[in-house]
Amino acid sequence: MSLFAELQRRNVFRAAAAYMALGWVVTQVTSTVAPALHLPEWIVPVVVWIGVIGFPFVIVFSWVFELTPEGLKRERDIDRNASASITHHTARRLDHLAIGLFCVAIVLFVVDRFVPRASAPATSSSTAAANAPADNKSIAVLPFADLSPGHDQEYFSDGVAEEILDALAQVPDLKVAGRTSSFYFKGKNETLQAIGTALGVANVLEGSVRTQGTKVRITVQLIQARDGFHLWSQSYDGDLSDVFQLQERIAHAITDQLRVVLQGGQKTQLAAKSTDNVEAHQQYLRGRYFLARRGMPNLRDAVTAFKAAIEADHEYTDAWAGLAQTYALIPEYSVFDPAGNGQMVDTIAQALEAADHALQLDPASSKALSARAYVRVGSQFDWTAAEADYRAAIASDPRDSTAHQWYGEMLMYQRRWSEAAVQFDAGIAVDPLAPIVQMSRALSVWYQGKGEAAVASMDESLRLQPDFYNSLVIRPIILADLHRFDQALTAADAVPGPLRETMLSFVAAMQDPARTDAAVQQLNMHAPGGLTGKPVMLAMLGRHDLALAELERLFAQHDPYREFLYAVPQFEPLHGDPRFQALLKQINLPLKADGRAADVPK
Repeated sequence: MSLFAELQRRNVFRAAAAYMALGWVVTQVTSTVAPALHLPEWIVPVVVWIGVIGFPFVIVFSWVFELTPEGLKRERDIDRNASASITHHTARRLDHLAIGLFCVAIVLFVVDRFVPRASAPATSSSTAAANAPADNKSIAVLPFADLSPGHDQEYFSDGVAEEILDALAQVPDLKVAGRTSSFYFKGKNETLQAIGTALGVANVLEGSVRTQGTKVRITVQLIQARDGFHLWSQSYDGDLSDVFQLQERIAHAITDQLRVVLQGGQKTQLAAKSTDNVEAHQQYLRGRYFLARRGMPNLRDAVTAFKAAIEADHEYTDAWAGLAQTYALIPEYSVFDPAGNGQMVDTIAQALEAADHALQLDPASSKALSARAYVRVGSQFDWTAAEADYRAAIASDPRDSTAHQWYGEMLMYQRRWSEAAVQFDAGIAVDPLAPIVQMSRALSVWYQGKGEAAVASMDESLRLQPDFYNSLVIRPIILADLHRFDQALTAADAVPGPLRETMLSFVAAMQDPARTDAAVQQLNMHAPGGLTGKPVMLAMLGRHDLALAELERLFAQHDPYREFLYAVPQFEPLHGDPRFQALLKQINLPLKADGRAADVPK
């Protein structure tokens, strides 16, 4: 008898078919039930692998054993002459079993693909907005993995993901999670369901970038967040000079998969191509990579990269705008730089020059407009021109969360609280997991006397970025202001570096005024930089004369936080002092005669 005939006689083929049908049913049921039971994402792949591993055992088992009226026996132990074999009966039963299982599998497939299901309930507390069901036309673009041989192209893989995100954001019918929020999950072991819930999106785009020489391969996969179902995947190969074209193809493919109707010029172009120079684009992506990480070392690297991009392509608008934003931030971050001993690095003139270059190339550049506005507020105190720039920036790109944040801060400086809240909320709506926006909102509500709400926002800021230095320093001050001294001491103990002892001494003095002299001595040795640091703490300790003297010293040094002067409530006891009024006059704040913020034309 041939091998094929023997396999048929022993029902090996039928057993294999029945097993595959059973495996398909189990996999379908698992993938359907797992999200509802909040099972981890790896459950379905594990079930599939168990099925694959079990398959050869089923084949061997059906070859070696046979079911007889007396039970399971080895094939070689069966007496054929005694007619003990019932393979023909077993064959019919296996046929019926396989057909039944295949019918069940088909029904489950049809139900899964064509019958709407309610999304699994939200389990993440990342944002309040996540509680609402996600629109099917919504997506988060996660940072792409760097698969280059040297694993030294992270800036490029992040940049490609960010530019695809920006391209998709141009589609009116598509909700796209902000860059900071999407990139928050980089390196974190979160399920796609948790990511979708946190960001309020129904779909997630994952990908990888592999570069070798001048060649690049971008691999992407579009996944349904609620159940991990793969909607689509594709690899794109090309030259680095084709990267914009590749990004364009990917963006169009995604919108097609999400059945988004493109309108107007978006039928032909989504991904903005602002340079034809490969080296300029590479350096620009490197600059964005460092700028997003903030801190003085990263900002210096960002300056170097943006300058290299401009050197390669002097007409590169985005590079000029990125350079302007970096220079605008350096004065503030230099004050908090431990390596700089609190000395401000003045790059205001460079920021304005870079912003002007960008705006000459593109008068609607949101990033350049917001950078110029930032400098106009913090250094020139030209409030009217700054507000016009911010409004123009947001009109140009309503999804620019940085423009919303910075505009909200400007409104906060003028105590235009409700307007500031609108801008902070708008920034958080675009980028719900951006720690800097949460920190800015925390300051705003604290200055209004809403300490509990301030602590909640500050805690959210630190949950999103546990090593966020500014939040670590400010949190114990707010807690001490609320007389939650035990928590304030714990928070002060978490402040890194030599400032830790100062913060502990400050909290102790707030709890026991007898320790004030020791706290002041500590503040004179090590204190948080800028107007929002040492002067605020001295005022809270009741040393208003010292606080005023420190304010005068900081103004003489052109402190980059001078615009906070009117907003900080701890300085209110100083408002009647002519010396304070002289400082207030320097920032040219538009105030009414009664001292309140002047109305600004809408």
